[in-house]
Amino acid sequence: MSAAQEGQAADTCPVTAADRIASFSPYAPWLQADPIPVWEEIRESAPIVRSEAHGGYWILTRHEDVAWAARSPEYFSNLEPLIPYHSIFEKGERQIPLELDGDDHRAWRLTLAEAFNPGAIAAISDGIRAVAVELVDRIAGGDRCEVIADLAETLPAEAFLLHFGIEREKLSEFIAFKNWFVRDALPNAQTDAEVVAASNPVRQFFADIVEERRAAGGSGPPGVLAHLMTGTYRGRPLTLPEITNAAMVTMMASLDTTTSALGLSWAWLAEHPEERGLITTKPEVVPRLAEELLRHEPVLTTARLVVKEVERHGVTFRPGDKVMLAWGMSGLDPRAHEDPDKLDLERIRGGQLAFGVGPHRCLGMHLARRVLAIALEEWHARIPDYRLDPAAPPKYRFSSVRGVDRLNLILA
Repeated sequence: MSAAQEGQAADTCPVTAADRIASFSPYAPWLQADPIPVWEEIRESAPIVRSEAHGGYWILTRHEDVAWAARSPEYFSNLEPLIPYHSIFEKGERQIPLELDGDDHRAWRLTLAEAFNPGAIAAISDGIRAVAVELVDRIAGGDRCEVIADLAETLPAEAFLLHFGIEREKLSEFIAFKNWFVRDALPNAQTDAEVVAASNPVRQFFADIVEERRAAGGSGPPGVLAHLMTGTYRGRPLTLPEITNAAMVTMMASLDTTTSALGLSWAWLAEHPEERGLITTKPEVVPRLAEELLRHEPVLTTARLVVKEVERHGVTFRPGDKVMLAWGMSGLDPRAHEDPDKLDLERIRGGQLAFGVGPHRCLGMHLARRVLAIALEEWHARIPDYRLDPAAPPKYRFSSVRGVDRLNLILA
């Protein structure tokens, strides 16, 4: 049974809190519109709870506990980073660097770091802004828009292609592959073999580009792909499978999450004109507002696999146990954030865990922050006033990534 099918097996909300916790699955239909109240119920019921969905797993929702597990790779491995887990590659091949730990993970982070540092993102910022201006100008010409298709899906994909040095002509093909794999093939796959089969066309997309560049006698335009083609891992060149592995993992980790962050942010801003107005009257607040939106509108949930016994809050984690880390809910934890339901532009930056913490902190966080900030600036310079379309309410979704599938706005 696929993750989506198992989550849909119970399509009505359980009556009691105990039953909601015991059957908790991010794929449950009754959670799709708004999982936050149930997440908060879980967080306040106990520091650590257990769901029996998907074979059973522990759930951590409090800031301190999520950060503790993420900083303890000696107990909590990243070998199986999602619940339920299916490998996207053939048996024995791990996602680079996501499913690696220890020295192997550190060596791959060192290989990749230069292509993801702030300087690399600064080099493509003008290109990202030009795309944002083009997209927003197109939207501003009308009186309505659907933000996901018109902005939130396209801008991160264009930024990814710029970052990777891949020609813009491949945009529509790239988005089609991404949406099919992340939204359809992966959630509905029932076996590892089905997931691997689904991943192969996406991986081949990157392999074809690499082989074309090699046939032309070079590595192509500057970017992550050229960096992988010319870079080294522990002193040796990367193989083609390693290049396509890292490229595909980066695509999976970055695009849907950034699209979701944009969609959730716009859905919130559409109902909060005061905060929205600050973007035009005090544009210097945009970086802080972006950070607060990332904290306030949680996107990501990942997992860890216990590899060494450890105890916390009276719960013993044993090897083989699975643990869900609700990164976003840590940002709404009142133990860590005063008045967490309020967007506070004076809040000290660095307290939220939207990009994780510990050795597996998100490599793409500088790009994601830049895309969100540029989108906020360019949109509100042209479209300062907008609201939700009451005739077409937002369509939310929840899985390992919380987001918005449809967001219709009326533009003033």
